[in-house]
Amino acid sequence: MPSLTLLENQGFSNTNYLLKTSKKSYIIKVFGTLAVDRKQEFYIAKKAYEIGIGAKHIYLDDSLMISEYLYGSHKNKLRRIDIKNIAILLQKLHSLNIKKRDLVLCHGDLNPKNFIFSKDIKLIDWEYAKYNDRYFDLASVIVEFNLNSKDEKLFLHSYFKNKYKINRNKIYTFKIKYLNLCIEWFKKQNNFKEQLKFKKKLYERNKR
Repeated sequence: MPSLTLLENQGFSNTNYLLKTSKKSYIIKVFGTLAVDRKQEFYIAKKAYEIGIGAKHIYLDDSLMISEYLYGSHKNKLRRIDIKNIAILLQKLHSLNIKKRDLVLCHGDLNPKNFIFSKDIKLIDWEYAKYNDRYFDLASVIVEFNLNSKDEKLFLHSYFKNKYKINRNKIYTFKIKYLNLCIEWFKKQNNFKEQLKFKKKLYERNKR
């Protein structure tokens, strides 16, 4: 018999259910009030699946989206191999671009809950995906996983290969932008705990 349960690990914007059948498991994402382009999200998620970095998405309507369930775990602390593998994953994602200046296809919400770690790494929740500067995604990984200077160097060198291609000013600028964006987002959600967390991160960055 199929079973439908509320997913234990919920995000901030939608309500997610786990549907188990005798053959496969699925995620049913019931949309909240967030104003995003769901057709674009669905299209980008399908492209991510095609290059091996996301789940297979199979259904979309005005109220919900269904995708195959990815078995794995989330991490808040990264090993060195994880850092290298995330850099490789972002190279794949950012290759889906239109070669327009520095704009590439960015995930836009690279918090730890949106990474699934198993035999490889995959991404979920593509609602904020759009063409943006690649440094937005890079900076968000550094901020969300609290990478120290040594791990940040490893991450950026793994992504760019050539260290001379790294724009340090842009990394710093986008880290500050990302922190302020998170503060404002959680303020609108009345989530003062998360807002305070990012304010502390911004304060620590400004002290350096």
